[in-house]
Amino acid sequence: KKSLAIDDYSKWKSIGGQAISNDGKWVAYTLALTNTTRPESKPVLHIRNLDSGSEVTVAHATGGVFSPDSKWIAYQVDPGAAQRARAGRSGPGGAAASAPSTPAPQTQPTTPPATPSGQAATSGAQAGRGGAPAAIPPRRVEIRNLATGEIRSFQDIQSFTFSPLSTHLFLRRRPSETESASGRSGGTPTGPMPGAFGRRPGGGGSAVTRGLDVVLFDLRTGKHILLGSVGDIVFNRTGELLAYTVESTVKDGNGLFIYDTRNGRTTTLDNDAKTYNRMAWNDGGTAIAVLKTETVEKMREKANVLLAFPDVPAVLKDGAPAPVAVVFDPAKVETFPKGYVASERAALSWSEDGKRVFFGMKDQGPAAPESSQRKSTDEAADVDVWNTGDERVQSAQMIRADRERNFTFTQAFDVTAGGYIKLADETMRELNVAPDGKWAIGMDTRGYIHDFKPAAADVYRVDTATGERTLIAKNMRVERFVFGLNPHGTHFLYWKDAKIHAYDLAAGASTVLGAGKVVFVDMEWDYPGVRPSYGIAGYTSDGKAVIAQHRYDLWLVPLDGSAPKNLTNGLGSKNEIRFRILRPVPDDPTKLRADGPRSTIDLSRPVLLSAYGEWTKKSGYYELTGGEMKELVYEDASFSPPVRAMNADTYLFTRQTYVEFPDLRVSGPDFKDVKTISEANPQQAEFKWGKQILFDFKNKDGKRLQGVLAIPDDYKPGEKRPMIVTFYEKNSQTLHRYPAPAYMVSMGRMPVQAVTEGFLTMLPDVHFRTGSSHSDMLECVEAGTQKVIEMGYADPKRIGVTGHSYGGEGAAYIATKSRMFAAVGMGAGVVDLYNDFNMNWGWTYQAGGGSGETAFDYYYYSQGRWGFSPWDRPDRYRSESALSHAPAVTAPVLIMHGTADPTVGFINGLAFYNALRFNGKKAVLLAYPNERHHLAGLANQKDLTTRFMEFFNHFLKGAPAPKWLTEGVPFLKKNEPPADKK
Repeated sequence: KKSLAIDDYSKWKSIGGQAISNDGKWVAYTLALTNTTRPESKPVLHIRNLDSGSEVTVAHATGGVFSPDSKWIAYQVDPGAAQRARAGRSGPGGAAASAPSTPAPQTQPTTPPATPSGQAATSGAQAGRGGAPAAIPPRRVEIRNLATGEIRSFQDIQSFTFSPLSTHLFLRRRPSETESASGRSGGTPTGPMPGAFGRRPGGGGSAVTRGLDVVLFDLRTGKHILLGSVGDIVFNRTGELLAYTVESTVKDGNGLFIYDTRNGRTTTLDNDAKTYNRMAWNDGGTAIAVLKTETVEKMREKANVLLAFPDVPAVLKDGAPAPVAVVFDPAKVETFPKGYVASERAALSWSEDGKRVFFGMKDQGPAAPESSQRKSTDEAADVDVWNTGDERVQSAQMIRADRERNFTFTQAFDVTAGGYIKLADETMRELNVAPDGKWAIGMDTRGYIHDFKPAAADVYRVDTATGERTLIAKNMRVERFVFGLNPHGTHFLYWKDAKIHAYDLAAGASTVLGAGKVVFVDMEWDYPGVRPSYGIAGYTSDGKAVIAQHRYDLWLVPLDGSAPKNLTNGLGSKNEIRFRILRPVPDDPTKLRADGPRSTIDLSRPVLLSAYGEWTKKSGYYELTGGEMKELVYEDASFSPPVRAMNADTYLFTRQTYVEFPDLRVSGPDFKDVKTISEANPQQAEFKWGKQILFDFKNKDGKRLQGVLAIPDDYKPGEKRPMIVTFYEKNSQTLHRYPAPAYMVSMGRMPVQAVTEGFLTMLPDVHFRTGSSHSDMLECVEAGTQKVIEMGYADPKRIGVTGHSYGGEGAAYIATKSRMFAAVGMGAGVVDLYNDFNMNWGWTYQAGGGSGETAFDYYYYSQGRWGFSPWDRPDRYRSESALSHAPAVTAPVLIMHGTADPTVGFINGLAFYNALRFNGKKAVLLAYPNERHHLAGLANQKDLTTRFMEFFNHFLKGAPAPKWLTEGVPFLKKNEPPADKK
């Protein structure tokens, strides 16, 4: 076998988009090259019949989605992706293909641009005439009959959705380039914005202008019709009714329409020259609500009227009178806050009983000036005023600007009584409505917003029928301390005083759960401040209990406060195995909430659990049935959460080890008769690989820690090999993770190439105390390294260490303190803690990506783990900073940093380089212009991988030094082709 070389990386493939049909007879997945750009990845869709073992492949295809009845599969095909991307890079005129987005259930978007809708797809590229470039093959969506193999295809389709009963499929066309440029994306407006307690109906992003043609394909007859200029479109729960809005250039044709799939008739619910947004069915699929929108001249927000049709089936009957909507017009309601509008920036939703519709309210204001109207800085100052009295620091305000612009307050409209109910406002911005819509939990954060103190709020129960608020608790910690509303909508759970509390929404009283019998505190939590719990696994289907997670076991905790029960019978604590609940079957979208709350756990049926051995690193699945635990599979491997077919006992999952790629497998419920159905990377057999072993070691306090050592295939007992060490908090749990060859995006990833070339590689766990993070890294990395030396594997004179980000700052510190390592690599690490304490997280004026908040919380309570400020203990911040000890460095150092890194400023990498340069040390800085915290450019990733291996090969193996390491690369010669590989 041969060693892995940098050019061999391009042979590896990944598996994505895997799905199993509801009847358990079909699996679809995509194989694509990984070490390349997405347009060049050459995806191939595999459609496999599990009964016969036969398989169909479709080149350039992704996103396979099975119909609910398992008779059809639809997917997207883009044979011209690479050509389109190259055309886009060559200049204006061609748009680079974007990557397909992740689909919602049974919805698969394709990548944007345009050709006429509904045409059958042509095959292959057509050669251009007279020397013109070949035409780029068109994109298409194919619909395949799984029984017959018959295919129908449609060009220019942006997304598709099967009806719940598989009678129809609608395909929304892709906008033209002109429409895309003007914002007519055809996409649904951004959905509810996550709040502190979960998804909040009143939140959301800005709405998008739409109006695109839709092909409605009848899967029973093979016929299709064209629906013109469609805005929103959605099936009801049963799929019998399809609601859609029309947004045409001829505005008189706009409206809300219902297409009855049973008889092919279309009924107009409302017509107007206005636009219609945010259409929403109730849970039963019998009532629908929509916003009718009108632009207000010179104002930022549109004016909306809410229309609700509480009994749609009644208006579809023969001879029924013309539909009449229940209308809520904020402009005509005296109690509606002045200066506000009902906003299309938020989604609509119904209460379970169909009595209320929840919508978003937004303050009105003047429209922002057009870019052509904005003045230059010669005419008007452009200045950001940073004031220490600001509630939020300016950088956080900038990052949150779009969120704030689109923020809405959740309100309710009583459809039956025609009344308006005020719910959220500036005194209580966050609101999380219970699944049944009866109660909500509100949060008032005024006075609690702080740069670093733990997030807190006054928390209220809100009656959505009246808007009445009842205080639950003042100054409640919310981050990691709130579990939220149970699916039944009866209780609100939170963590306080190291106990789980349940607030009964109807009774208005809290109960401490667990009867004092079990401690659910996370004792492994090594951050400063109050310890959280291990969390909850879910709620029982009868609504009487919550399932809480202990370190190892699962406990049934009644909501009435009575004694808990150990569901896993103490097996976890006894054997140090962590059990967690798996949910392999998705909720049935056709099931009514009235039939039982979704996302609950039925303990009367078998419950599948994951199992992970804390110290053995074994994993697998157990089954909990009738209070008894049964081991299904538990091995020296890592298993993915399985997915079960909705209507069959067939499971789809992966198993992986260091030497075994996670190919797809299927089995029955006992996980005994397992079949591997994919073979993504057979070429691995050509290469040397290695193996990994687990070992124990201790820090100075005697704390038990573990490390993972990778050993080359050709290692012989007694040999002393060169070794590269990398680290990042605790990572021994990766013992059985497959190390797919991948170009390095950072200095913290250890390429498997190092092992195939003969290096040992090692990953030790780090135990942290408060206020000594870098010393802790030094201590544990040295202790783990010393253990491998004592085990007889590593040559103590030929050991290197590397790390990135948090590990990078640790590696820099180790370089200044340790004499154990012959070479050091560090990437994007902080070297001056005193300075970095005062930086803003994930933000600069040139680059965003983080929160924009100060780093105070990071250093006090989060990953930094310091627990005090630089002014409390300046000696500690200085002594733990690598920059303070640069003169003590003895080993050569390779530094890597993206110049546009918003997480750890480039000034850190540059400062460490300059300090080493001033003190006459051997150091090289690899500065990647315009790259951020991790390298995004493929060529840059390959470059870093190459230089990483050359650096450690030279200093640990004595390989000839490359010229960039000995002579550098003068800036004027930066882009000259090298005379040789050196």
